[in-house]
Amino acid sequence: MVLLARLRLLPPIRTRLFHTTASVGALHSKWQNIRHDKAKNDAKKSKEAHTLATRITSSVKLGGIDGNSQLTMLLEKARKMCILKKIIDIAVKRGTGELSSGEQTYDVFYEFVGPGGIAMIVEATTDNKTRCVSYVKHALSKINASLSACQYMFQKKGEIIFEPISGTEEVDDVLEVAIDVGAEDLDEYVDSEQEYNGKRSFRVLTDPNDLHAVSNSLSEKGYKLADSKHVYLADPDSQVDIPEEHAKDMRKCIDLLYEISDVTNYYSNIRDA
Repeated sequence: MVLLARLRLLPPIRTRLFHTTASVGALHSKWQNIRHDKAKNDAKKSKEAHTLATRITSSVKLGGIDGNSQLTMLLEKARKMCILKKIIDIAVKRGTGELSSGEQTYDVFYEFVGPGGIAMIVEATTDNKTRCVSYVKHALSKINASLSACQYMFQKKGEIIFEPISGTEEVDDVLEVAIDVGAEDLDEYVDSEQEYNGKRSFRVLTDPNDLHAVSNSLSEKGYKLADSKHVYLADPDSQVDIPEEHAKDMRKCIDLLYEISDVTNYYSNIRDA
């Protein structure tokens, strides 16, 4: 999940029949500050581990274990994040159905609309739907948004971020590969948020049902996957600008969403600055 510096998770991209595009690219003591920062970092790590474990379970459910390039990528992320092996093993076993004990969890999906045409989609995995929706509604109240249908303003797509095989590879060089594996859209991805360590990468969009197949095909052709997931991209005609006077409230809303451990992703139709 892109962290909090942006007002939405992803810059919207126009989705269409196959096409290539250009780059998207002193009130507290020192100890109290250190303690506060450590608590924030610990909470951040816990949230990221929870979200990644949820994605691992989902990947196993949809694509199995063997020959699942998305799962391989997620397990590599977990290793780099130093997530406990026990947590990963549990996530995998939940995906295979080997582990069914414990509290039942639910994948939930909320749609919100606020003043000025702002629309947001929030995804979560929770063991308590009543608690989860209460927390999410509280966060969205910061921009006076309420539950209301808005999914029609977005397109659900599969998104794959992958590294070039060589440092000289350009979009045109990958075009034939992208067409061959069934991608709908291709561009060079600018990692402005350092989500993937700032490495030069490409991004393809796919039909959501083709995400696993296209991920596996790219991996088989020698490309290293940096990410593979479903996303909701706002239709260009539905995108809106957020007034500067409301930017602070929007940041507070995003901060609160990020603090909700159940929330795994969120999207908005706010136009990229």
